[in-house]
Amino acid sequence: MNRLHKVLLFAGCFFSLAVTGQIKPDLDMNSGETEDKQPKEKAVPSHVVSWKTSGYGAFTDSLKIDTAWHYYHNYHPVYKNSITNSYTGNYGGSYQANDFYRREFNTEFYLFRTHDAYLLTPSQVNFYNTTTPYTLLDYSQSENKNRNNETRLNVIHSQNINPKLNATFRYDQAKSDGQYNFQQNKNHFISLYSSYSDEKMNFSGGVIFNRISNSENGGMANDLDLANTETKYVVMRLTDARSEYRNNYIFANGEYRLGITDTTAERDHFRPVAGMLYSFLYSGNLRLFKEGHEADNSEYFPDYYLNPDFTNDSARLNVVTNILQLKFYESAQKKYSFGQRVYAGVEVAVNSYAAPGYRDAIFPFYRGIYENNRFLGPEPRWYRKSYFNAFVGGGIFRQEGKFWTWNFDGRQFVSGYKAGQTELNGVISKPVGFFKDSISLIRINGQISNRVPDYYQQRYFSNRIKWENDFVNEQLMKISFSFISPGRTLDAGINYSLINNYIYHDTTGIPAQTKSQLLVLAAYLNKEFKWRHFALKTNFLWQKASSDRFVRLPDLSARITLSYDLVVSKVLYVQLGTDVRYNTLYYADAYHPATGLFYLQNEKTLGNYPYIDGFANLKLKRTRVFAQYMNAGSLFLNKSYFSTLHYPMNQATFRLGVAWSFYN
Repeated sequence: MNRLHKVLLFAGCFFSLAVTGQIKPDLDMNSGETEDKQPKEKAVPSHVVSWKTSGYGAFTDSLKIDTAWHYYHNYHPVYKNSITNSYTGNYGGSYQANDFYRREFNTEFYLFRTHDAYLLTPSQVNFYNTTTPYTLLDYSQSENKNRNNETRLNVIHSQNINPKLNATFRYDQAKSDGQYNFQQNKNHFISLYSSYSDEKMNFSGGVIFNRISNSENGGMANDLDLANTETKYVVMRLTDARSEYRNNYIFANGEYRLGITDTTAERDHFRPVAGMLYSFLYSGNLRLFKEGHEADNSEYFPDYYLNPDFTNDSARLNVVTNILQLKFYESAQKKYSFGQRVYAGVEVAVNSYAAPGYRDAIFPFYRGIYENNRFLGPEPRWYRKSYFNAFVGGGIFRQEGKFWTWNFDGRQFVSGYKAGQTELNGVISKPVGFFKDSISLIRINGQISNRVPDYYQQRYFSNRIKWENDFVNEQLMKISFSFISPGRTLDAGINYSLINNYIYHDTTGIPAQTKSQLLVLAAYLNKEFKWRHFALKTNFLWQKASSDRFVRLPDLSARITLSYDLVVSKVLYVQLGTDVRYNTLYYADAYHPATGLFYLQNEKTLGNYPYIDGFANLKLKRTRVFAQYMNAGSLFLNKSYFSTLHYPMNQATFRLGVAWSFYN
């Protein structure tokens, strides 16, 4: 229990510092001197504004600063994204959302999709403007044994240099040893970015560095060992395999506005009429996979294309994008006014892959002399190809209306590898009254796209797996209807998709394409019920695909949280409860370590197991704490907690976390 004691001591220090750290700028902090000798400083009230950008910098969406303590225990980024997932079981490991409509990605690199929730991308950056420095420290740790330890440390510091210019630093780090052998994961990202804003000019930009390292143990050699063997003695299929993900971003958005200055009795007000925008993005991506340097993995990987004994693969994608945009603002004074924007852009993409590390090895996509899958000459040793894609787009929007708001936009690639790709999107939001909730709304989304297959869906080569396809464009039509009532804590909706030429990974792990239409229908209901000190938060999801030959989904998934709120000594807010996640039986996807992607399997159905967590969330001033006992059902239920074939979830474990906010 020594480690647990250290964690509790650390939390106690946080509490004590939190009490002394909440000194406001207007409080007198003299140390024995009289007021005549030490004048009081002028009070500066703390005020923090946060927002995100979208539409290549054309739109800003206001955000609330994260101070929520209810359900603070739900820290895992994978389960914040979807209530049900296929998952390799350890924090930082590969995952795939089982909610079909949550399979949307912020990264453009195909081989990063199973780690998307752990990455920070420019579209997810929160910008700040603050009158006093703002800092958030978030720390959590689990288990009391070194070999099972999981720690996370997240830091945000934002500070204005002057009223218009802000600089923000963000660092997230996580390390998880895992409960099973050869399961260690590490991931972190570092970001430094800035924003400048005044009436006529806006600018934002920065850099992001993402790093992920995963031990790939291949899953359990015998699933029955989970019921009668301690985790440290469970035999895993791979002992020396490892994958690494590296990603770098450089991004910038700038806008210069033209407008009219309205003069009133109080002050002059600048009203923008048009804006000229420029957007730049560089994305560098690399995936490495190594195995067999210390052990014989030929039983797990019977196929090879370069070397039967070991693997040293790499795949890269570098993209540079430049976009020029012209935006015309809507007029709030005119009832039927709406905004317009048009843009044009070019992107240069370079993708390459190889399996370096062998003395004379090269994949056989190049002409040359080969002997037993070994390349004898001539050079070069790498596959590398550059693509130049040009596109145009535009849209119309209404954001100021009280009757309804809407946004329609589209993009067309006119040349390059993606020539012919078309993307059309639309959303309409209509406020409605619902049981005295004046901010309820109905939202309708539509999407039509004709997508060119990804570079890595068409062609890939490595030591253990390869493919070369000639896929046609994937065609998608999606319609969704949702009703949102914040005052009644209700969110319900229906999603419908019709997909032609759907691309999936078949039972060999290789991309394949359907020859028929695929329909996916889903309905969801999220509702929280409150009665006195009790709260019942429910999340239900029902899904059905027209054919399970191409996509496998659980019919029903649910997350139910029952909690009780109380206040101790009028200052300590406490939420006690239990959290249950569940999905029905289905053929959950398998996982391929060599690609880091999920694929279909017909070996075993998984699911029908309730994951039960007990938790306590606390808040004292600006300090939040959670204590959580995870997968408590593993102590008394059957040992069938698999969400991915041969990959078990963690057994019962304790976790403690602390978040501490500073505003001065």
